[in-house]
This record gives sequence, structure tokens and C-alpha cells, in this order.
Amino acid sequence: MMKFLHQYPDIIATISLQNDGNMKIRDPQIDREAVNKRRAFCAANSIPYKDLVSGLVAHRTEVAVVDDVERNFYKDVDALVTKEKGIYIALTVADCFPVFFYEPKSGIVAIAHAGWRGIVKEIVGKTISVMVAQGADPCEIRVVLGPGISQANFEFHFEEIISEFGHYSQDKYISKSSSLDKVKINLQQMILDQAQDHGIAPIHINYCVECTFDDDEKFFSARRHNGESFSAMLCVIGMSAE
Repeated sequence: MMKFLHQYPDIIATISLQNDGNMKIRDPQIDREAVNKRRAFCAANSIPYKDLVSGLVAHRTEVAVVDDVERNFYKDVDALVTKEKGIYIALTVADCFPVFFYEPKSGIVAIAHAGWRGIVKEIVGKTISVMVAQGADPCEIRVVLGPGISQANFEFHFEEIISEFGHYSQDKYISKSSSLDKVKINLQQMILDQAQDHGIAPIHINYCVECTFDDDEKFFSARRHNGESFSAMLCVIGMSAE
């Protein structure tokens, strides 16, 4: 596993790795092996499994506010926000970026699943806006990007770049590919810029430089398996109840 936000002892912010097993759940009643892997991962992080609330991601921009653990799964949700201690919010990723948020003054945490579809539709900005509506100060929000696919490995058809990426089809996010009909896109930089555009200070933003596509022993990668991978890693954030 990898851990983040180490400077805050009351915060657990972590992501599972390939050796922790596949954490992807489509149906909690069917995917029992993934449920068992999640239970083991939670135990290793001293997280009560009953207090884990997960979004079943859909590559959209729905943000849910979690006030209790009556629901352990939110369908078609790509970001979760909570200000309740002892609730741990979680999403799965496999090339898409996990984005962890924490505002220490208000005690609000959030997590977002930032794939290219969500990024261009402002999933990071929308998550920050929901945090602010819950009482967070954007000047105090800490943002950490976990591992995702690097620009070197994220290719996109040139003809579709403007229609799909809109505002983000700028030269600063694009580099040439070895194929004439494709370009390479810097999703990480889009996330960083989006966070700053919504009031996050650069000093409060950190990011991981590891690429999920490159390391086939450490990370699951959907693109490495031509988008057909059913395996994913679990990213979790929460505030200890103690």
C-alpha cells in the first residue's frame, strides 16, 4: 500500500497496490472475493470495514456527501465528501488518478476518481465546490494526487482531441506521439491546474510521479490491458474517530 498526508496523524489516506489484490466491485452481492480483499486491506489500515463507504465509479462527475454509514455503496458516484469522523470514503482506480482532499480547519475530507472524462467535466473543481458548500475554506484545502497514467503513456486520437477535451485541448497539455494520428495528453497537469483554478494554493498541492501503466508489478492498469481490465486499486481517506 501507499500512504499520503503523513503530516496529519488523525488522517488515513491510502491506496492499495496490486499485491493487495483486486478491489473492484460492480455488485457487492456477487464480487465476494473483492469484498474480502477490501476487508483485509481495511484491517491492515485499522479501518473498521463497516465504516467504509464506497463510490461505484462511472467516469462521470457525480459528487456525494456522506453523513453516515447507512449506505456502504453509492452507485455511479466519482467523488465523495464527508466531515464525519470515523467514516472512511473510498473509490477504485486503475490508471485514473485518485485525488485526496483534506481541509484541516473544518475537518472535511474528500476523494475523487479523476479519469479523462471526469477531468474535462471538472470533477476536481466540482469536488472542491462541494467541500466549500460543506464549510471548507479553499485556501486551506490540501490536495494530493496519487499514482495514475503518465503523459508518456496516455495517447489519444488527434482528430478527437478538440471535441472531447474542449478547453483542455491546449498545447501545454499535449505532446507529439510516435503515431501521426495520435497525441499524448498530460492528465496530471490538467488536474493540478483545475485545483489551482478553484482556489487551491500551489504550496498545498502534492502529487505522485509514479505511472500506473509503466509498473506492471505494482499497479493495476486498465489501459495496459486495452481497457478490459476488471482489476483496480482501492483508495481511501478518512478521519480517525479517536
